[in-house]
Amino acid sequence: MELPYTGRAIIDEDFGGIEITIPAKKNVFMILFLAIWLCAWFAGEFFVGAQAFGLRGNGPQYFLIIWLCGWTVGGFFALRTFWWMLMGKEVISLGQGVLTVDKRGALFYKLKSYDLHEAKNFRAQEDYLSSGPFGNTQANIFNLDKKGTIKFDYGMQTIKFGYGLDEAEGNFILEKLRSKKLIS
Repeated sequence: MELPYTGRAIIDEDFGGIEITIPAKKNVFMILFLAIWLCAWFAGEFFVGAQAFGLRGNGPQYFLIIWLCGWTVGGFFALRTFWWMLMGKEVISLGQGVLTVDKRGALFYKLKSYDLHEAKNFRAQEDYLSSGPFGNTQANIFNLDKKGTIKFDYGMQTIKFGYGLDEAEGNFILEKLRSKKLIS
């Protein structure tokens, strides 16, 4: 018999509010692939960089410098995805009229806080993304702010968090928050 899924979210309650920690979804194949790819990327960065800037006896090679810029940007996104899958987690705190979303482990992400009095229409709805050759494309974190199962309206904007949660787990979290009278 199949055991029921108990979810990824860790909910800590105290007298002042609730803190929800959602570890990043791990894709072992992608983690291993990116680890190997990043080693090759670093070697390419080092050797092509030395060649491009003339450290091997030649003068600067402008095509290689331009290529190296693109290679560096691609490596940054691969590193960001690798680091998120390995160490990332969302920490959502609710208390004293404020909802705070902190995506720890996401490189170059700024903590965001929202006034709960202005937050309306909390709902859980999965982001339906197609699967690619490397598994679910939710591993792609180019735009971490635009993804999440739990959504709410904040002015004329939709805020999302709960990255990679199943809809049932998102609904469970929302019911927990409603029972504590933190959201309506």
